[in-house]
Amino acid sequence: MRCGRGFLLLGVLIVGCTPAGGRRVEAPALSPQDAAEKAMAEYDGNKDGVLDAKELEKCPSLKSALPRFDANSDGKLSKREIEDKLQGYRDSMTGIVAVPCRVLVDGRAMSGLSVTFEPESFLGPSFKPATGTTEDDGTISLRTEGYDVEGLPFGLYRVKVSKMNSSGQESIPARYNAQTTLGQEIGPDMRGDIVIKVTQR
Repeated sequence: MRCGRGFLLLGVLIVGCTPAGGRRVEAPALSPQDAAEKAMAEYDGNKDGVLDAKELEKCPSLKSALPRFDANSDGKLSKREIEDKLQGYRDSMTGIVAVPCRVLVDGRAMSGLSVTFEPESFLGPSFKPATGTTEDDGTISLRTEGYDVEGLPFGLYRVKVSKMNSSGQESIPARYNAQTTLGQEIGPDMRGDIVIKVTQR
């Protein structure tokens, strides 16, 4: 693998690299200004120029990213705060990062769980879902649609966890898949493994 420059995130990374025999790993096209405007248009229900706690409930990824996005620590997100963080993604020139991830169901590892990191629509059409299946220890290798290496681009994602039972019915509650409340930022400020916790109760 021939690499330009490195960027540490969650242990392993690929930045501006060309895998042997493959193509250069490029970040998806992102307009921070457009994305921030779309996020506000979609979630700022009372049109007061900020996303408050109630409004953030509708966007799990932004809710999870609040501590890192909230520059003035007022518990809300403005268009500028969202735009500034997304600009940081673009300025990093990071193509894709490997993300150590583990899923626990009622505190225990479970194999065969289907996991999807679905990018927020306001990021634009260049962002694609990343998927994978858990191993016996709950770990998962995520691969993004359109890439020939494991990992995800910097972005904001809704996380969906699913497992069908022997009757073909979903065994994981809807709050973790069809109506997911799980969100995750993949960004330069992240450190350590991602642990996704779900309960079947």
